[in-house]
Amino acid sequence: MTSKRTSLYYIGFAIVLLLIVNNIRSGVLVDTSFLPRFFLLAVLLLFTTILLARKNIILRLTLVEISFVLFYFWNMLSAIWATVPSEAIMQAQLIFVSLSVYLVVSVLVKRNPGFEKLFIAILLVALVFSYALAFYKMTKLEFFDPYRIISVSANNNLYSGFLLISLPLALAGFAIFSGFQKYLSVLVGILAVFFIVITQSRAVYLGLLFASLLLVIVLLTRYKFLITRKNLLVGVFALVLLLAAVSSFYHSLDQPRKSYFLSKIPVWQYFRSYDSNLNTLLEKQRKEKAALTGIPEFDFAGSYYENANLRVIFWKKSASLVASNPLLGVGAGNWRVLAASSPKPDNPDHIFKNYTYSQPHNEWICFVTELGIPGLLLAVILFIIPVVTVFFRIVARRHDMPVTTLIYASFLSGFYLFACFDFPFRRIEHNVILFSMLAFLMARTPMRELFPGRTAHSWKYQRFFLMAGLILTLVVAFMRIRGEYFTRLMFRYEGKDPQKVILLGNKAGNPFYRLTPNTLPLDWFIGVAKFKSGDPVSAEISFREALKITPYEVRVLNDHATAQYNLGRTNEAKAELQKTLAIDPFFDDARFNLAAIYYLDGESDSARILVKGCRKSQKKEDFLLELDSTSAIRSEGRH
Repeated sequence: MTSKRTSLYYIGFAIVLLLIVNNIRSGVLVDTSFLPRFFLLAVLLLFTTILLARKNIILRLTLVEISFVLFYFWNMLSAIWATVPSEAIMQAQLIFVSLSVYLVVSVLVKRNPGFEKLFIAILLVALVFSYALAFYKMTKLEFFDPYRIISVSANNNLYSGFLLISLPLALAGFAIFSGFQKYLSVLVGILAVFFIVITQSRAVYLGLLFASLLLVIVLLTRYKFLITRKNLLVGVFALVLLLAAVSSFYHSLDQPRKSYFLSKIPVWQYFRSYDSNLNTLLEKQRKEKAALTGIPEFDFAGSYYENANLRVIFWKKSASLVASNPLLGVGAGNWRVLAASSPKPDNPDHIFKNYTYSQPHNEWICFVTELGIPGLLLAVILFIIPVVTVFFRIVARRHDMPVTTLIYASFLSGFYLFACFDFPFRRIEHNVILFSMLAFLMARTPMRELFPGRTAHSWKYQRFFLMAGLILTLVVAFMRIRGEYFTRLMFRYEGKDPQKVILLGNKAGNPFYRLTPNTLPLDWFIGVAKFKSGDPVSAEISFREALKITPYEVRVLNDHATAQYNLGRTNEAKAELQKTLAIDPFFDDARFNLAAIYYLDGESDSARILVKGCRKSQKKEDFLLELDSTSAIRSEGRH
């Protein structure tokens, strides 16, 4: 390939990677962004590998890169012991795509050091597009709601995380560009911080503050020559412009939203303790009211959700999973399947939106839960060692490194802190930027090969490994896209046309897709449709298959028990409903069903106790009225 054609391909690769892959969506899928980006990224990487990776040493045998490969294989191997192997395979291929981004970008940077500047220039355009989309979304809102500023990502937290990992590249642009591009980098950086502020993700606030602190400290100690009058003036101008933008935005809000906005600024309140006076008051209210209504403390104050304590619920659940299998973990992608197996602390999922959380909102806890201690160690080597190496070489050995290297290392540190409260490694747009930045970082701070000389003749095997993995990724992505396509169609007919639900549910299922994005098995939807069609025998079989996938999902347990009762298996149904309530004591559907069985068996007192434990509703009032009427009739009969 000629030099001109190669340069054109570099430009095309960066445009597709940053402008198309990071923005493509499809409304025919359940998750409109993840799978389309996953598939297109794999196509781009495969094409690039075929076209440009000839006779290049793709994989160097350093500690970080060997750990990266082992991390992928450990994710894939976990499918053997995972409850849902398809989820482990999917997670493994997400790791493989990230590895491919790192390797391909590393090759491109090695062949042309100017690729980093090209990458940053196109990223600036991509960020401007994301800002335009975010402003557009804001104009369509009836009132300002930070969670609904979706832009590139699905919600405010993920979009803020995308801006956090992109911001160092804008800062690097200021350092390496001149003229228009230099000041475009400043403007893009200002807007990145502006949106981070107004989207109000306190986890990103923490990451930004930590990254900025690291950067400033090392700048003042090792890069004093950059503290020039011109740079200081640019910094002051940027700060004034940012404050003016935030102030204008704040004054555009109504009073309730001004108060809400200000309540998120003191980031230290994110870590209010359970032992605070506020939580003592909530506990008192819960004891006073929940003894009669069965309502947990979550129902008494929205402030319960305004701090990190919501995350702590899932971290504690994760701790019980780690304790049960610290070496192997529960399998990649299987946290959401088994988190409910820990009944304490109380699970808020089914209380508010009947929605199951898919992540523990802490990537490091997720690694150790799903992949055990070996997986966590490999993740630490992969993510942390490069950053530590940079700071060690700059601070301890006083190497003269470009300031861009310091910027990358500082913001990677802040991003990893943000990952303690969210799941940014599970989204394509984050991984594209993250692993490209790691490639830039490692190009500037190369590590010693553990087996020097052994990679010189292995490029054919490396290329085969990369191509085979990407082909497998495309197969997995295609099958899951097919599954989500038919799942979305199935959702349209749910509760309306049972036969179409059964047909579409069967079409959606395949070896790589058995669990929907809302953590419910396809077999459950099929079972519900069969039950409504008057076929409890087939429904019970479908529910049984669903329980193999989600053995602790209370909706599946509840419906399986209902099918068993309809087949005359009363004792089995009672036992399963009791198991359901042990998992989630506040799941009222199971409580009502168990009460109904007791009622039909003539045990009205047991039924009344169960119904009184339900939250206040018309169904509860009607049930209690029915119980009182029956008791009165029986009392009259005895007289």
